[in-house]
Amino acid sequence: MLKPKLLIALVTALLMAALAACWLQYQLHAKNQQLQLGRVAEHLSDHLIADPVDAAELMTFARENSPVGLLSLELLDANGKQLVFVGEPVQNSSISVRDVEQQSPTLWHQSLNDGRLLVIRATDVPVSYIWIYGLLAAALTIWLGSKLMQRRLERFYSQIWQSIPEPHRKQDPAAAEINRLSLAVRQLAKQQDEAAHQATLNLQIMQSQQKLHVEQQTEIRQQLSQSELKTLQLGRDLQCWHSLAGQAPQLQHAELAFWLAMLNRKQQQTTTPNLTLQGIPQWFAQAIRTLQPMWPAGILLLPDEDPDASRYQAEMDGQLMQQLLHSLLLAVKPLIDGKELLVSYRLYSGARDKLQLKIQYTGKSLSARSRQVLAQGGLAEPHWEDIPFEVCFGLMQQLSAEFQIQELADLGTRLDLSIRISGQQPLSNRRFQNLVIYDPRPCRLDLWRHSLLGVSEQVVATKSITELKAALTSRLIDTVVVHWNYEDMPDNELAELQHISGRYQLILFAPAGLQQRFGTQPPGTQFISPLLLADLQDLPQPGSQFSSQQLLIVDDNPTNLSFVRAMLSGQGISIDFATTGHEALKLASHSRYQLILMDIQLPDLSGIEVTKRIRQLRHHQQTVILAFTGHALPEEAVSFRLAGMDDVMIKPLDARKIAHIMSRIRPLAETQ
Repeated sequence: MLKPKLLIALVTALLMAALAACWLQYQLHAKNQQLQLGRVAEHLSDHLIADPVDAAELMTFARENSPVGLLSLELLDANGKQLVFVGEPVQNSSISVRDVEQQSPTLWHQSLNDGRLLVIRATDVPVSYIWIYGLLAAALTIWLGSKLMQRRLERFYSQIWQSIPEPHRKQDPAAAEINRLSLAVRQLAKQQDEAAHQATLNLQIMQSQQKLHVEQQTEIRQQLSQSELKTLQLGRDLQCWHSLAGQAPQLQHAELAFWLAMLNRKQQQTTTPNLTLQGIPQWFAQAIRTLQPMWPAGILLLPDEDPDASRYQAEMDGQLMQQLLHSLLLAVKPLIDGKELLVSYRLYSGARDKLQLKIQYTGKSLSARSRQVLAQGGLAEPHWEDIPFEVCFGLMQQLSAEFQIQELADLGTRLDLSIRISGQQPLSNRRFQNLVIYDPRPCRLDLWRHSLLGVSEQVVATKSITELKAALTSRLIDTVVVHWNYEDMPDNELAELQHISGRYQLILFAPAGLQQRFGTQPPGTQFISPLLLADLQDLPQPGSQFSSQQLLIVDDNPTNLSFVRAMLSGQGISIDFATTGHEALKLASHSRYQLILMDIQLPDLSGIEVTKRIRQLRHHQQTVILAFTGHALPEEAVSFRLAGMDDVMIKPLDARKIAHIMSRIRPLAETQ
């Protein structure tokens, strides 16, 4: 027996199914009627002619023989005027068929080639209610069957009730049966719920155990993979150590110690960078100087330094970058055929600051195997030639460096490294004002001139002793830098340079043997070649090594000099004398004075020109210079001050003028 709710749900479902069937059947009929209208319109459009009478006959024939019921056919001209009408009158004719954009099962319009319009109206598509009738019949059958089964059950329960003795009849048999059934259903539902809950718990336990088992298997696989990788790595490391041991007799002691340190570091696999703030030229100089014991003496490491970067500090892992530069240089060392290797750096600022290192040499190109190691890391069977490039690959990974190779087959190769840095901070200004560089190789002069602009305001490049002496004569030079990368130097040039070192601050970059021949110089002014900016940056300011004098008197008249010497001899001050402008310039270049008495009329240069040149020397920017002349008109005094003189003192000296000079001079002990 079906319950009422179930019966209602069943009837509702059947009703929805019947409605859906009716709607689908209606859609099929509508689509079929629309296709038929289209075919009729297409046939008529092919046969209609301009004569309205013949058109009416065709339209009448089409209406009578159409497979669908047509209400009317209408032919309109291009302006919408009716030409022919066949069929039943049209209601609601105010609606223009030209406004209808889509065809429908009851209305079809077809444009002819001459601009006329054919309009066909059909009867509505019939709706079939057979499904609804069938549904009602089925629902009635189900309801009647349910009622019949209910009556049979009631009769069956009544017969059982009548068979029970009278005293035992305590309740209605139908109610008792319903109670028993309800209790049984509740017990079954409870048992089902308990079974479902237990099944869920068992499933969760099984899933947890399965997950734990999968995790254990995954962990075991990972451990096995790590063990295998470690075993393979240890095997490769052992091969690397064997390769290094086989190569040890051909390596210098310093290079062997370096590769030992690199292989040890490679096994430690340190990834945390150690960022420190340091000057870029200082880092570069330290890298080159520590590489020199491992580098062949026949190949010059030629540095090309960025003059802008020389005035900045940056945060970087200097040790890691130094190891990368050493590894790369030592890796390409066997490929070099020339006598020089160019190492340059440039600092680029932007969204991310970076330091670009460039290594350029003449010789063999990198092999395809070496390129693969640099791009992907170590190979399964390492050779000794692979180890330096494998070390480079690991260091580039730690520094996040970008690497490029540009080369012309077996003629020249350039390696570019870009390393990110941060925290640029400006250092002090340039240390020198006027610097001259002497190198007998003219091809290096442009490189030195460009690099030395990082430490000097002006740089003069000379390729011979003659040019050097001419530059010292024509310019105010505060420092002379000599780069000589040969063990031998002609005796005459050596003597000239020794003479120049007695008059100027001379910095020598040369091999150790030539430094010994050159003789004793002030400490810190001789360095092993090549020339590095950091060595110059650590030098004292020009003039700080000169003697501290108090007074310079420039006058070409011996009588005036003798008189001034007599007047000031008892004052306890240090005095220098000069009789020409060039002599005054030479003394001013090598000494610091507190006060200069400058005669205007000199035999070679005017006192005004000498004053201008002295003011160009950094250690005489604050020196007091007095015009020492026999007369001075107001306009002349103005020109003296424009040239750099502080005041005018009229000859001859007297007690008041001497007191004025002494007030401008500090005791000698305070200047030392």
